[in-house]
Amino acid sequence: MGENLVDALEITAVGMTLVFGAIFLLWGVMSLLVRFTADRPDTATDAPGTAATNDAETERKRRAAVAAVAVALAREHDYTLPHAFPIPPTPIVSAWQAVMRGRQLKQRGPIR
Repeated sequence: MGENLVDALEITAVGMTLVFGAIFLLWGVMSLLVRFTADRPDTATDAPGTAATNDAETERKRRAAVAAVAVALAREHDYTLPHAFPIPPTPIVSAWQAVMRGRQLKQRGPIR
């Protein structure tokens, strides 16, 4: 019994080592791929500080525009007024579907 347990623990340790080693290897390969294939900004055309400032300003303006549109759409719809729900259209049921649904309704058994 003791030998089987030791063998099982050794196999478990080897298997876990292989699994976690493979995970760390894939993690390293992915980080290297991201590092070497990432797009680098072309800073030769602009001054070093102006590109970041222009991007930040553009992002701020874009967010302000998105917020303004969201507020305008929210004001356009007045959700406090009661409204009638539309009546759903009657589904078209074939004869086969009607027979099968009828059989299901006639079945007796435990209610779920």
